[in-house]
Amino acid sequence: MKKTRTNQRARHDRKLIRAMKLCMLFFLIGTSIGWGNLSYAQRPDQMHRLSGRVVDSKGEPIIGANIVEAGTTNGTVTDVNGHFTLNVGSNATIRVSYIGCIAQDLPIEGKSNVEITLQEDTQVLGEVVAIGYGTMKKSDLTGSVTRISMKDKSTGANTNLFQALIGSAAGVHLESRGGSESLPSIAVRGQTSLSASDAPLIVIDGVIYNGSISGLNLNDVETIDILKDASAAAVYGARSANGVLLITTKKGKQQKPLISFDAYMGWQDMTNNPMRVMNADEFAVRLVDWNYQSKLYEWYATHPTSVADRPKRPDVTDRNLVAQYLATPEERNNYLAGNEIDWVKEVLRIAPLQNYSISLQGGADNMSYYLSASYSDIKGIQLNDNFKRVTVRSNIESTVNKWLTLSLNASYSYLDRSGIPASLANARVASPLVDNKIGTANYDIYLGNELFQPYPLVYLYIDNSDISNELFSVGSAKVTLPWIKGLKYELNYSHTYTARNVSSFHNSNTPSGVNNRGMGTKNLSESRNWIVNNIITYSREFGNHKLNSTFLLSREQLTGNTTDASAEGFDNEVLGYNNLGLGTIQHAGSSAYKESSLSYMARINYSYLLRYMLTATIRKDGFSGFGKGNKWATFPSVSLAWVATEEAFLKEKGFYLKLRTSYGKNGNQGIGRYASLSKMATNYYVFGSETAIGIYPNTLGNPHLGWETTVSYNIGTDFGLLHNRITGSIDIYKAKTTDVLVKRQLPRSSGYIDIWSNIGEIGNKGIEIQLKSVNFNNKRFNWESNITFSLNRDRIDKLYGKKDDKDIGNSWFVGEPISAIYDYQMAGGVWTEEEFFSGKIPLAGWYPGQFRYVDQNKDGAIDPTNDRTIVGYKAPSYRFSIANSLSYKNISLSVLINSIQGGKKYYKADNALMINPLYYMQQRMNNSAINPYWRPDAPTTNTTGIYNNPPQQSGIYQSRSFIRLQDVSLAYDFDKKPIEKIGLQSCQLYISSKNPYVWTNWQGWDPEIGVSDIPLMRSIVFGIKLSL
Repeated sequence: MKKTRTNQRARHDRKLIRAMKLCMLFFLIGTSIGWGNLSYAQRPDQMHRLSGRVVDSKGEPIIGANIVEAGTTNGTVTDVNGHFTLNVGSNATIRVSYIGCIAQDLPIEGKSNVEITLQEDTQVLGEVVAIGYGTMKKSDLTGSVTRISMKDKSTGANTNLFQALIGSAAGVHLESRGGSESLPSIAVRGQTSLSASDAPLIVIDGVIYNGSISGLNLNDVETIDILKDASAAAVYGARSANGVLLITTKKGKQQKPLISFDAYMGWQDMTNNPMRVMNADEFAVRLVDWNYQSKLYEWYATHPTSVADRPKRPDVTDRNLVAQYLATPEERNNYLAGNEIDWVKEVLRIAPLQNYSISLQGGADNMSYYLSASYSDIKGIQLNDNFKRVTVRSNIESTVNKWLTLSLNASYSYLDRSGIPASLANARVASPLVDNKIGTANYDIYLGNELFQPYPLVYLYIDNSDISNELFSVGSAKVTLPWIKGLKYELNYSHTYTARNVSSFHNSNTPSGVNNRGMGTKNLSESRNWIVNNIITYSREFGNHKLNSTFLLSREQLTGNTTDASAEGFDNEVLGYNNLGLGTIQHAGSSAYKESSLSYMARINYSYLLRYMLTATIRKDGFSGFGKGNKWATFPSVSLAWVATEEAFLKEKGFYLKLRTSYGKNGNQGIGRYASLSKMATNYYVFGSETAIGIYPNTLGNPHLGWETTVSYNIGTDFGLLHNRITGSIDIYKAKTTDVLVKRQLPRSSGYIDIWSNIGEIGNKGIEIQLKSVNFNNKRFNWESNITFSLNRDRIDKLYGKKDDKDIGNSWFVGEPISAIYDYQMAGGVWTEEEFFSGKIPLAGWYPGQFRYVDQNKDGAIDPTNDRTIVGYKAPSYRFSIANSLSYKNISLSVLINSIQGGKKYYKADNALMINPLYYMQQRMNNSAINPYWRPDAPTTNTTGIYNNPPQQSGIYQSRSFIRLQDVSLAYDFDKKPIEKIGLQSCQLYISSKNPYVWTNWQGWDPEIGVSDIPLMRSIVFGIKLSL
C-alpha cells in the first residue's frame, strides 16, 4: 500500500515539475517579447531629428523606455544605454513612459537633444490596502495579503463575487458549482478542520458580514484584500483560521455627479457532456442481456468446467423478441413503432440570463455619495431552475468639521430562488420508451406506471416559493481628537436583518401528494445580527521611526427564530400553501436561538527607515457557544519584514526585494451555537384514541467543548524587477491545528448518536507563487500577464488519541490526508471464463465478468475489514492559473486559464450496480456509448457484466484533473470626442464567455462538480457600459 501511494505521489511531483516549467517558459517568452525594440512609421513632412537619453532618478540609463510623438503613432524605444533618435515635428510634444515610472510629456520647441529623467512611480508599493480595522501601504505590509481590483473583472460574465475571484490569487481555492445561483465554494490555504467550517471570514467595509454573498452586486465592489497568513488575519482572532476576505465597496469622490450604467444579457448551456444516455435500441437490448446474464450467473454458480452447457444469448436482432422483455405495454408499443425520447434533452434548456446595474456617485467639499441599484434574472439550464436578485446600495460620508466625520453605508437585497428544478438524476436513468405527457390534463406520476421510475419533470408541477430579504447597514462616526496629535476614535455599528420564506405545495397529482390529497409546507425564518466596534488608532512619525497602533473593543450578537407548519388532506387545493388551514395540520412548530461574542484586540505596526518593520497583534475572544470554562481564548501574532533593497549595498541595483516572516495563532468557532449543551426533542405518542406529545433527550452536550486553534508560520518575499515590470510574491507556510472540533460517534448503548469534542491534530503546509508582468506597453499596445500557482498538503497527525487511530466511516487515518479514499484496490481487468473454468479464480463466490480486487491479507477472500486500503486522494496535487490582458488602441482582450491537477473523484457511471436496468432508478444509469459492458461472447477488460452482484464491490474513481478556459472577454471603448457630443463620458461594448471549454479525461458532466446532478454551466453574454 505504501509503495502504491509513493508511486502516486511521485507521478504527481513529476506532473508538478512539468507544469512549473511550462508556466515559467510562458512567462519568460512573454516578457522577453516585450523587451524587444519597436519602431513606428515616420511622417516624411516637416520632420525634425531629435536625439536624447532617458535615465532614472539615480542617473542610470533606462532600457526600453517608450518615446511617442503626441497625437501620432510615431515612436521608438531607448537602447541599452538609454539613448534614442526620433524624427518629429519641430513643434511636437513627446510622451516618455516606462513601466514603474511616472510618464512625462515634453514639448520639443525646436530642441535637437534632450535628457529626460523619469521618477519612480511608487503607486505599486504605495498602494493602500485594507488590513482589518485600518489600512496600510502595501510597502509597509509584513503579512501575506493579496489585493484584487474589481476593475479588472468588469467585463467578465460573472454573476456573483466568488466567480470573479477564480484564478485571481494564489492560495485561494474556489471550485465552481452548477445551478442558476452558481456560487462557488471557497477555501484559503486548504483544509484545517475536520468538521467545523472551513469558509473564510467575510468583512464588508470594515464590519464582519454574516449574510449571503449572492446578495452582493459585483459592480458595487471596489477591491478585495485577502488576508492569508496568521499575522495578517490575527486581528479577527476567533474566526480567522480560514483566512479573511476584506471587501471594500465603492465610495463617492469630490467630483460632479457621475452616472454609470452596465447591462448584459446572454445564454447558458452545459459545459461538458461526453456521456449520453441510452437510446431505445440500447435500452431494450440491455434489458435482454440483463435477463440473459441473470441466468448465466446462476449457471456459473453450479461451477461448470466448460462452455458446453452455457446459456445462449437471445437473438437481439429480433425486435419482436426484444419487445417481450420490456416492462410495460407503452414501452413495447413505442419500441416496435420506432419511437423514443431523450429525457436529458427534455429537462435541459438553453438558459437566458440578464443583468442591469446603475449607479450615481459624486461629492462636494464636505460630503460624498455613491448610490446604486441592480437587477439580475438568471435561469439555470435545468427547467424550473431560477434565480432573481434585486439590490440597492447607498454609501454616504459627510465631514461635519475638521475633527468629526460621519458615514452611513446601507444595502438591501432581494433574492428569489423559487422553483424546484427538473430532475437530471431521474432524466438520465429514465426509460427512453415512455411518453412525455407534460402539458396534458392527466399525466403519469411515474413513467410507465413503474413505481421505481419517477417522472423527471414532476417537480414542474410543485408550487414552490423561496424568497429572501436582507438589509445590511453600517453606520460609523470617526473622531480626530485635536488635543493629542495622531489620535483618532471610531465608533461603528452594523445591523443585518435577514428574512426567508420557503413554501411549497404538492398537489394530488404529484408523488408526494397523490396519497395525501395534497401536501403543503411553510417555513418562515428571520435573523438579526448586530456588531458594535470601538476603535482607537494612534499614528505618529518620529524622525526615521513610524508607529501605528490600533485598539479594539467589539461586541456581537446574533438572534433568530423559525416557524414552520405542514398540512395534508386538502378538499380544495386552489390556495395551496397560502392557506394551510384548508387541510389537516400535520405539524406546527417554532424555535428561537441566540449567540453572542465579545472581543478585545491590540495591534502595533512599527517601521524604521522604511526598511525594518514589525507588526504585533494580540486578540482575546469570548464565544457563548463553548463550554462554561472554555468560552475565552487568546490569539497572539507577530511578523517581521525587511526591505533589503533599502540597504546601501542593494539600493542602486534596479530591483525591489522584501523578505517577510510571521507567526500567529487563530481560532475556529464554526460549530452549532448550542453544541456544548444537551438538548431535548419532542415526538407524538398515541395512547388509545388520544395523541400526546412527549419530550426526550436527543443530543448529548459537552460542557468541556472549547476552541479549535491553528498555529501557523509563514515565510515569504515580495519582489519587483526592471522597475517593477515584473512583480511577484512567494510564500511558504506551515500550520498545525489542535483541539480539532469533531462530531465523534458514540456507542448505541449510550442512547445518543454523536457528540461534539475537541480531539485530534491536523497539519497543513503549502507553497504559493504569484507573478505579474508587463510584457509590452506603449501608447497603442499593452500586454500584461498574471500567473498563480499553489500547492497545499494536509495530514491528520492525531485523531482520537491512539497513534494508529482511524475513523473508517469518514475515511480519516492518522498520517494520511483528510481527503483519503478508502476502498478496495483494483488489481486490473475482470475475471475471465478461461480462469474460471480452470479453477484459477482464487476467491470463493467470484465469477467471470467481475472486477479483480487485491486480496491485501492473502486469505482467499475479499472482505471490508481486511482488504480495503487507501486507493487515492480527493484533494488536488496543485492548482495554477494564467491570465493575459491585451489591448490595442480601443480594443481589449482578456483570457483566463484555470487548472486543477491531481486528485480523484467517484464516478458512478462505471460501477456495475449503476448499469443494471431493472428495479431501481439509479441502476438505469448508462454509459454504453463510452464503455460497452462485458459479455461472454464479447468480453471486455475494463468493464463488468450487466448482471453483476459480486461479494464485494469498489467504487470507480477517475482523475479530476482539468485545464479550463475559464474566462474570455473582448471589449471596445469608443473615442471620447464623438460620444461627448451626445453627452457621454465613456461607452464600452463587450462580449464575454465563462467556461467556454475544458480539457479533461473525466467522463461525466464536469470534473469540478463530479457526480453532482446539477451541471456546471457555460455562458456567453453581450454587454454595454455607459457613463455620463
